[in-house]
Amino acid sequence: MKLLQNIAAASCLIFLSGMNASAQETIKVDDPWKDYPSKKALYNDYSRWSIGINGGVPFFAGDFRSVTKGNGYWGGMVGLQGGYQFNPLFGIRLSVDYAANKAGSRDYEDDFILMPNAETYYNVDFPEGAKYYKELRSDIRMWNFGLNFEVNMFNLFRRSDGNRRWALLVAPGIYMQKFSTEVEEKGSGNRFADKLSNKVNLGLGGDVALRYRINKHLDAQLKGGMMWINNNKFDGIKTICNCKRNTMFTAQVGLVWKIGNGKSGKKDNIMYAPGYLPMWKRATKTVTKVVHDTIYIEQKVLEKSPEVVVCKGFPKDLPAVYFERGKWKLDTDKYARELFTIAKTLKENPEVQIDICGYADHTGGEAINKKVTLKRAEALKKFLVKVGIEPERLHTYGLGKDMTIEKELRYTEKARRGEVKEKDKE
Repeated sequence: MKLLQNIAAASCLIFLSGMNASAQETIKVDDPWKDYPSKKALYNDYSRWSIGINGGVPFFAGDFRSVTKGNGYWGGMVGLQGGYQFNPLFGIRLSVDYAANKAGSRDYEDDFILMPNAETYYNVDFPEGAKYYKELRSDIRMWNFGLNFEVNMFNLFRRSDGNRRWALLVAPGIYMQKFSTEVEEKGSGNRFADKLSNKVNLGLGGDVALRYRINKHLDAQLKGGMMWINNNKFDGIKTICNCKRNTMFTAQVGLVWKIGNGKSGKKDNIMYAPGYLPMWKRATKTVTKVVHDTIYIEQKVLEKSPEVVVCKGFPKDLPAVYFERGKWKLDTDKYARELFTIAKTLKENPEVQIDICGYADHTGGEAINKKVTLKRAEALKKFLVKVGIEPERLHTYGLGKDMTIEKELRYTEKARRGEVKEKDKE
């Protein structure tokens, strides 16, 4: 009798496992990332070299300064630069600039005394031939050669989607400088002091450049920099002070020509290329399981494979994607797994018509919320079309404020979302 009971129990287990297997099947589906290029192939469509011309104003700060109380000198500078971009984040730049400006004494130095040999006089008497600082100014001219390492800050903190028009470049550098300075009388402009010998010296510093992409050939540039001058005599004055806190500030505008974007067919400079999406940010395998009539989705980043376990029928609760307040830009990095699940499901059900609905939180007026939520739905549609979903299947709606969401969530990210669901059958 006990033997018969064991046989019956085993038969039931075999029958139930067969039913569970029939509820699922393993099929091959298209991987939305199957056509995603390698990093080398992606960046091969972009150029790396550039040359530019800049013009602007230099300001010097030593014993004499270009801008002080009672003095304000505006000189000029012009320069050339050549750059090589390793990837969207890092680059290197060589530059040469010629700069000229004048500098005068600070108010507390006005009564300092300078001798014709360019040395400051420290005794209490006033020697013959000397002049007060306030009667003099320096005429400073210099050549500056720079080597800068550039970091694209916008790409450092947020991956580009390839549509970015701005770049913010922070570039620490090392400089080689050659000064030629004369101290002259303010009134007549005649040379007063002997010209000091200034050897080539090294300086440290950097600049910040804001670049705007005009087109694939040209960028406009606004650049400001500061350099430490390791030369206490660069302004033509010799003092007993051996401090080396002398600096130069620059403000420049310029144009940058991106080499290689003409006949070669390159899209643009690589600093504007979309950031490469590494494998670990891509959902590559999705396992779905059925318990009664409810679909549960467990997502895992595993080995790249389009083979998934799915159930027949369109799921009712696909994951949503969320947006920042007042914006409709789709964050494909943050929601890579959710987007993969949505795209995979739509590919598995090619006959199903789809509604894409955008929602807003409970801030803002009705008119602006309608506009923003429609753009959110259209951004999600644009992504799905890009990965191979037929656009005629996708219907977008901007539904404004979600009146069904829980009260405590009405002003949170959960209310600012885009959802995909099967179109209601009429």
